[in-house]
Amino acid sequence: MIHGVINVYKEAGMTSFQVVYRLRKLTGEKKIGHTGTLDPDATGILPVCIGKATKLVDFLMDSDKQYKATLLFGQKTDTQDVSGTVLQSMEDTEVRKILQNEEQILQMFERFTGKILQVPPMYSAVKVDGVKLVDAARKGMEIERKERPVTVFGYEDIRIQGLSEAEGPVTVAFTVNCSKGTYIRTLCEDLGDALGVPACLKTLERTRTGGLGLSESHTLTELDAAAEEGRLEELIIPTDRFLMHYPEFVVKDEAIRKLIYGNQLFETDLISVSEKEAKAYRVYDRNGKFYAVYRYDPRDHQYKCEKMFSDPSEQEGSK
Repeated sequence: MIHGVINVYKEAGMTSFQVVYRLRKLTGEKKIGHTGTLDPDATGILPVCIGKATKLVDFLMDSDKQYKATLLFGQKTDTQDVSGTVLQSMEDTEVRKILQNEEQILQMFERFTGKILQVPPMYSAVKVDGVKLVDAARKGMEIERKERPVTVFGYEDIRIQGLSEAEGPVTVAFTVNCSKGTYIRTLCEDLGDALGVPACLKTLERTRTGGLGLSESHTLTELDAAAEEGRLEELIIPTDRFLMHYPEFVVKDEAIRKLIYGNQLFETDLISVSEKEAKAYRVYDRNGKFYAVYRYDPRDHQYKCEKMFSDPSEQEGSK
């Protein structure tokens, strides 16, 4: 079995589910999950967890994100991006009359920095009272949503184009660093509303999540080629790389059986501990094989299994 993470570069025109489906066929593994939906038109990194590494999904989804985006002034749509039905439009000449200078736009970006409130878009995977919003939207339903707090840590490379031109749209390209749950589509629409101009998302690329970036991502075409050449496993990132914020301990050989079944461990079962009295640890054998995350219970003076990343049946079969 394969256990680990593949950093997929999702190209435009496919859903996150289709990426997972392709990887199931490619790897032969059924237990696969992605770590945060990207819209079909969006591109960028989509970490996909395989095997026991699927236990990392929540952790990776909770991580901060970075996106490169382009905001388009002059139209508002039902999906908050250019793929949707236009609900409101404004001529480019009128847009320029309202947006008279770059400083006006830059100040609004500053206003949408830090902790802000967003209403989740109807075309999203968010559930309200058990109903997925996108399913309701496709049926023409509108469901009341509450504002949710998210954090925008800051913007980089803000580039305003078209403001001084005689014709053509006004756009803003920018990079944003934000918390989980931040909808860049909603951010674009809200920025436009605050400026008095309809706006939507034109392009979106996720450039960082879960500590992974573009440089180590692979398209599905590249992954197909790697599989044909028998080197797909070279592109799989080990599970414990995403848990390096935890210290580690090493278990004695005679305690391995206790470990692989998630039983409690004691000080006498350990060879070494990198940090005393930490809350949680990465657990290894003396050969450097990663097994689990254990949490220390000071009341019982025991180490208790929090998440197991090794399959007992594989361990038994390897004896």
